[in-house]
Amino acid sequence: MIENTKKKKIKLIGITGKIGSGKSLFSSFFEKKGIPVYSSDQRGKILMNKVKIIKQNVIKYFGKDSYKKKDKINKTYLSEIVFKNPIALKLLCTIIHPWISLDFKQWISSIIKIQKKTLYVIKESAILFESKNYKECDFIITITSPKKNMIERIIKRDNLNENQIIDRFKNQISNREREKKSNFVIKNNSSAYYLQKKADKIHKLLEKLVTKNK
Repeated sequence: MIENTKKKKIKLIGITGKIGSGKSLFSSFFEKKGIPVYSSDQRGKILMNKVKIIKQNVIKYFGKDSYKKKDKINKTYLSEIVFKNPIALKLLCTIIHPWISLDFKQWISSIIKIQKKTLYVIKESAILFESKNYKECDFIITITSPKKNMIERIIKRDNLNENQIIDRFKNQISNREREKKSNFVIKNNSSAYYLQKKADKIHKLLEKLVTKNK
């Protein structure tokens, strides 16, 4: 829960799921309704390219090849290291996540100033539970999808092979663990149209819950 300067309470909704589950698409349906959405994954990539101390620490621990020309993060190189080594992944998270937390707080402050009637905001994160950020959320939504569907989406989107994708799956907690700590579980096993319909229902339900608990 977040409070603005007038002590208005704004609910924080967490959306999470494994890579390729469709959580970003699901979040986008809320954005179209005017609900502010903070994508931890997208902001993390931006911060890695912009924040000097992040760059310095990434290069220090992972080498100069971590960045391409023009100081752009070399995702392919870095992913090959961290998704095969849980310790390396944890180290990378330690470098980045304090900055994501700060960035999120600044984002919330700007949202409160601009959208004074906002009842809830969304934080989308693949590692909502691993980072312990789920503890800040009032409600948590987990998106699940058949493994085959996730692999097909990732291959098409990120140009990875199946072994690389499985390495990423291994470093994420299971859906069973996610579901235990979630208020809603959305199964993305059909078309984008039906996923949007599920988002519509959740939005209406959240509006009722948020208004009821103001």
